[in-house]
Amino acid sequence: MDEKTIIFAPHPDDEILGCYQIIKDYPEAAYIVYLTNGDYEGRDMARIRWAESRAALAHLGVPEDHMIALGYADTGMAPEISFLWRLWHDETGVVLPSANAAETWHPADGQEYALTRTGAHAPYTRQSVLDDLTALLTELRPGTIYIPNEFEAHGDHAAAAVFVSTAAEAIPDYHPMTFRYHLHGGDDARWPARTGAYFTQPMNLPDSQWDIRLSVPVTDRVDLEYTLRLFASQVAEDEPYMMSFVKDEQLYYPPVFHCEPDEA
Repeated sequence: MDEKTIIFAPHPDDEILGCYQIIKDYPEAAYIVYLTNGDYEGRDMARIRWAESRAALAHLGVPEDHMIALGYADTGMAPEISFLWRLWHDETGVVLPSANAAETWHPADGQEYALTRTGAHAPYTRQSVLDDLTALLTELRPGTIYIPNEFEAHGDHAAAAVFVSTAAEAIPDYHPMTFRYHLHGGDDARWPARTGAYFTQPMNLPDSQWDIRLSVPVTDRVDLEYTLRLFASQVAEDEPYMMSFVKDEQLYYPPVFHCEPDEA
């Protein structure tokens, strides 16, 4: 694969849970864009999670400069407390601070995308996210993008799908192939199934997507488990959930050229 591919991850670890095989197959072409710092449990945990992602991607052969932090906040899973979900639905332009910051920052003391692009941190607003994503897609112009699913139970995941789709739609003459991955099926204690080699339909996924799902075979389940275990902080928090993604496939729903922002 010669063209660039961007995998949009709401949090560090989502890139492997959703797109391990894509990254393993095309490490030099893959760019990983983290919308949030995964700082729900504070800045120290954000630093740990970034290091875990770096270790996982280094293991798969992804260059370090292909990791891009947008630097927004992670405030929880439920839509009513999720940072990206609340930002998407806020049209006032007022800064939405988290417990850790009110503007973008890099979890490993580097430069997040806004600082690199403009020389300044971006305030935590809906427009800042859209500006970052539009600029990034225009700059890299990937032929293929992977995004979470707008039907996911995690507010950050659902909102990330709409943010990225809306940004892509705003770029003239740009129509990337877009694949959705689905990580939160409505009850993390029940889905994915803890046993079995293949995924069952998530409880919150419409039949219209499930019926045209694309299954990508996982070529090395042992290596997939090893890579996921590099996220030691998340395995310690919920090992059954993390390990339930060690299956013989990864699924994507469905390829689209245009995404409607009203779907979320």
